[in-house]
Amino acid sequence: MKRMTTLTVLCSVFVLTLTLTAAPFQKPPAPPAGGAPPAAQAPPSAEKSFQGQLSKVDDRAKELTIKGADNKEMIFTWNEQTKITGAEGPQGLAGKTGSTMKVTYRENRGANLATAIDVQPAK
Repeated sequence: MKRMTTLTVLCSVFVLTLTLTAAPFQKPPAPPAGGAPPAAQAPPSAEKSFQGQLSKVDDRAKELTIKGADNKEMIFTWNEQTKITGAEGPQGLAGKTGSTMKVTYRENRGANLATAIDVQPAK
């Protein structure tokens, strides 16, 4: 009887040890196929647009400031993928201060990244 108890205790300790050491090696559950993206991945922000008068261009920082009809100023950044129409590239924007512009942009890490800048012709 003593042997049976000892054997049962040893087996229980062995199984418990295996269970505890194997736990860190288990894989996390797979996300559902075709389901919603995980919370860690933010969906890309939708494009927005803003129209107003160009008030400032900073070519070094690749930023432009536009004042809307309600006197609200917004700062936009641009990059190599930004499409610029109505001006000869980013350098041409500096000579367009006071011109009406329409900027299509996305919010990216707290900044407004312009995807398209359209300088409106003077009326």
